[in-house]
Amino acid sequence: MKYSSLYPITASNIDREYRLSVDGLLTFHENTVARYMTLLGLAAFDLQKTDLTWVISEINLLLPEPPSIWSEDIRITLWISEMSSLRVWFDFIAEEVHTGKAVAKGNSCWSLISMSERKLLPCSGLIPEDRVIPEFAAGPHRKRPLPFEEDGRREGILHKVNRLDLDFNGHMNNRRYIPMVVLSLGEDYLSGRRPDSLNIRFLREARLGDSLSTYIFPTSEEDSFVGKILSDEGGEEVCRITLHWREREETEDIASTNYVRNP
Repeated sequence: MKYSSLYPITASNIDREYRLSVDGLLTFHENTVARYMTLLGLAAFDLQKTDLTWVISEINLLLPEPPSIWSEDIRITLWISEMSSLRVWFDFIAEEVHTGKAVAKGNSCWSLISMSERKLLPCSGLIPEDRVIPEFAAGPHRKRPLPFEEDGRREGILHKVNRLDLDFNGHMNNRRYIPMVVLSLGEDYLSGRRPDSLNIRFLREARLGDSLSTYIFPTSEEDSFVGKILSDEGGEEVCRITLHWREREETEDIASTNYVRNP
């Protein structure tokens, strides 16, 4: 079974050029997963009554088209593409409602944990097997990571986890890590570029009061970087993000488009 949900691009999820941000797109995806799981009676608020909750361990995103413009509507269509004893993979496609153009595709990996012990638990048996559709929107899961240059490491953003960073699981919201890596690349590099793919791997939880440091490494591919986010307590790696960039396309001035005048 595939499931779809619609989202308007609003002032809360655009960049300074009136275009949908990566954070906004990932918010749409995660919200659609939550809605789908609610239909199955497996939303986080259902499971938390029995000391269980969902966590994300990996996200892959491909962005082949320029970011969609305000105030287009985005349709997220997702499905469960793979299940194992400890993991559930969701694949998805994001399309513009009015043009029908696919602007993004990707997948995410979810696991069940005990809230009190913070340990992975088996999730097999929770979701019926007939819900699985073995189609991969963005290629195979568990892509091999790019090698990166340890000698090219440079320091980036420092951050202390605060209350506004926390999600319903009480740890740092996974989308908060992305700007730490992006901003660490510097304005000179970011000007005139946009991301066209990213891989995010969540390795450990960051909780209220934790201090985090970001380090950037060039990879073996041009315009590709790995961002490592480490806990200052023990130096453990919390999150790793691989980002590939491309030159930003020339786009029509929003003031001259017909769509924003006649939505």
